[in-house]
Amino acid sequence: MKNIIISGVSLVALAIATPALAQSVSTVDQIGTGNGATVTQTGSNNSDVDQDGTTNTATVTQAGTAGVSIIDQTGSGNTATTDQDTLGGFADVTQIGDENTSDIEQTDTATLGSTGAVPEDPEAVVNQQGNANASTIGQSNLTGSYNLFASVTQNGDESISTVTQSAAGTGAGNLNAIVNQTDGATSTITQTANAQQAVNQFAYATQTGPNESTISQSFTVDNSNSFLASVYQSGTDNTSTITQADMAPGNSNPDNNITGQVTQTGDNNSSDLTQLNKAATATILQTGNDNISIASQTFSTNTLTVTQSGNDNLSEIEQAWGSSSQATVLQSGSNVESDIFQSGRFDEVYVDQLVGSDGSTSKVTQTGALVLTPTNNLAQITQTGANNMSDVTQNVFDGDATVDQSGENNNSTIQQIGNVIGGTNTASVNQSGDDNGSDVFQEGSLNEATVLQSGNGNTAGVSQTGAGNVSDILQSGATNTATVTQTDNGNVSNIIQAGTNGSVTVTQGS
Repeated sequence: MKNIIISGVSLVALAIATPALAQSVSTVDQIGTGNGATVTQTGSNNSDVDQDGTTNTATVTQAGTAGVSIIDQTGSGNTATTDQDTLGGFADVTQIGDENTSDIEQTDTATLGSTGAVPEDPEAVVNQQGNANASTIGQSNLTGSYNLFASVTQNGDESISTVTQSAAGTGAGNLNAIVNQTDGATSTITQTANAQQAVNQFAYATQTGPNESTISQSFTVDNSNSFLASVYQSGTDNTSTITQADMAPGNSNPDNNITGQVTQTGDNNSSDLTQLNKAATATILQTGNDNISIASQTFSTNTLTVTQSGNDNLSEIEQAWGSSSQATVLQSGSNVESDIFQSGRFDEVYVDQLVGSDGSTSKVTQTGALVLTPTNNLAQITQTGANNMSDVTQNVFDGDATVDQSGENNNSTIQQIGNVIGGTNTASVNQSGDDNGSDVFQEGSLNEATVLQSGNGNTAGVSQTGAGNVSDILQSGATNTATVTQTDNGNVSNIIQAGTNGSVTVTQGS
């Protein structure tokens, strides 16, 4: 049974069409049994439906000045529905295989944009090959000059892709989504712009394998904007979520250049990235298995990079109130954890937990003074031994902390409180032995503390309050204890212990 319903202006109606409608064309070619095609056109439209197989269904509804819809289906059980109320529009669906479903809805009621140019309409291109694929594209342009474009290519197994783009307000911009999937991937891209000025939002998702990607972008204030979200996943059972939004205040400090890139080539990796302010850049690379990355940027001009090539690793980064800070995490060990919090300005964190650092943890907290003054804290953590723990806390101004732990089961804690701009407190801890413990506290300015422990089971404690204090502790023996307390200014202490069970206590100042 072959069912063809063509309403509006079709090939038959062309013979009696008025000149205003003379450009409308509808062509339907069906071969097989049980095919159904319904085409409804009003205005200067063009529709081409070609179905080869059985139980295919194609429905095309177009209204407006110009719209072109081409549906080509080969196989059985395919369904394609295209509904366009467009000024120009374009929808192309090609489905080869069985049980494919494509639903494209494009709406344009736009008038002239603020630039004086006729708005460009949404375009949608879907190509599906394989089994049980499903693609839904919804694009809407109410007013303003926008160029909405969505392209989905799916090949193999049970892929699902949903793209929703919406634009409103005067102005000009681009909302662009491209999805390329192979072997049972799932991708959801949502872009929303309710802007009065130029907007550029781009989302790209490329997946091979049964992975899942979700991208959400929004822009809701009266400023120029540029978002870029890119996801590449080639492993198995990876999940990626990118959320980008504009939180800028009014007409000042307009958001722009928000970039998020996620690449996952291992298996069972998870990435959750949130970017809510201008000039934020995030790069996530996970090539190992069972890694988790959670990152958020809620203020401007922050940069973060996460690379996890080991297995069962966890990286958490939160860049909050402050701006122009940088966090870099490299984890190639297994079962390691890194936790970074930044709320100052021009702060930097570098965490390297390398091969051999299995079971190690690193925590860095940098907090600013809630003013626009740069805090300039620096923390560098390197761990190559197993089951080490490093905890660095830097408050307010100019902390400089370096931790290098190549032994095993070491524990290092550093707390720095700077109260003078440019008066850098410096703490350096190097523990190459096993089962060592180090605790450094500095409050003031221009204090220096160095702890070097190459033996086993040693304990070092340094407390410096004031300015210009210096403490050096070197312990190469076993189970030694060194405690230094310095208050006021300008104290100097040097401790060297190479024996066993040595104990030294130094107290200087009032």
